[in-house]
Amino acid sequence: MAIAPRTAEELLRDVEKLNDLPPPDLKALADAAEVRKAARGAPLFSEAQVAEGLWVVRTGEVKLTKSGKDGREQILYLARPGKVITEGVRFDGKGYPASAIAMRAASAILISNEVLTELGDRRPGMLRLLIDLRAKRSDRTLQLVGDLSLRTVPARLASFLCTLVATREAKNQDARNLVRDLTTETVAGRLGTVREEISRGLAYLERQGALQVSPDLIEVVDKQRLEQIAFGSKKGKKKS
Repeated sequence: MAIAPRTAEELLRDVEKLNDLPPPDLKALADAAEVRKAARGAPLFSEAQVAEGLWVVRTGEVKLTKSGKDGREQILYLARPGKVITEGVRFDGKGYPASAIAMRAASAILISNEVLTELGDRRPGMLRLLIDLRAKRSDRTLQLVGDLSLRTVPARLASFLCTLVATREAKNQDARNLVRDLTTETVAGRLGTVREEISRGLAYLERQGALQVSPDLIEVVDKQRLEQIAFGSKKGKKKS
């Protein structure tokens, strides 16, 4: 039996910062939320389109991305169900700084900037929460910029794989064998490079003894070595 998508109020209760709002305010936001859908490969919104408001992914998966004139893509982050998208929260009438594309059929709720402004006029604490959400995303974007400009592709790739391992460990899943459910193109977009560099990076990590790579599987054979390449010798140093 199919599981019904979560309601707007259920989603908002799990959004960091917003769940600090008084229940009546949270309900007001949920009541004003509009459900938007996008087919695989279609945009929820596009860069430069007039920013509409706060989004929370409801089903599927969405990538926030910027594309260059040469066609290359930089994925800023992936948003899965329950994750907030703050790029549209602005009150100057300007556009989205990036596009949100459905990686598979997706839906999200949208709370318009008009609703946020109206509630913010009555509840100034609401505006502080929105600033905090935007600041958190800005911090992560700056971290990405630092990675792209200051770290090599193998180091960024190793860090990406370490994050996958940590996520699986937190869910008590197999963290040693990583099924390659993300395409090389997607990983390249996440890391700000091209797929050929990802293939070379995987080969390097395999030569370093951190991984065993096959067409459908990446096996982590030495987690500490992978961390050492990702974060430096101090992070990956074995305990005595």
